[in-house]
Amino acid sequence: MKRNARKAWNELEKKGVHVLDPLLGWGGHFAISAELYGDGSAGDDYDKKLDYYNDYFGTRTIIPEILSKNNLYFQWINAAVVGVFDA
Repeated sequence: MKRNARKAWNELEKKGVHVLDPLLGWGGHFAISAELYGDGSAGDDYDKKLDYYNDYFGTRTIIPEILSKNNLYFQWINAAVVGVFDA
């Protein structure tokens, strides 16, 4: 994983976003889950969770801002997962 992607991964993970290991094969540097886990974790808070149907661009979340400052963006792979790529 590139340095900028690792930096974004660490910040997202620290803030509680459900980041997915790149070895899972979703593509890009890593992926982010858009599903509620129901485990009471910070990633189940709506400012840290993407929503394909109600907030396609993630404007209500902290995710685009963190990715953008690391020269990255996300792209929907399906309604439950986004891949993170170089901008």
